[in-house]
Amino acid sequence: MLLLKTYHEIAQPIRLLKRTCEAMRSGALLGIIDREGEDDDHGIGKKIVIKEAGTAGLTLVGEYDFVKADNVDYFLVFRAK
Repeated sequence: MLLLKTYHEIAQPIRLLKRTCEAMRSGALLGIIDREGEDDDHGIGKKIVIKEAGTAGLTLVGEYDFVKADNVDYFLVFRAK
């Protein structure tokens, strides 16, 4: 599953991630691509995403910065615990 530049718009991200985790098949991955920033600039810090995903039962298995040359976007990959 891939959430592409939408995570910062989700009103209850932990709830969504918990439900997503429950729906994922064994070994499935969740990718989140978003923009480093804050609500007012359509972004969210990757540290916040990692923390919320952990709370929802996901483990970070990969982190990439090849999304764009400006290094503003990040790509995080999670697996259910």
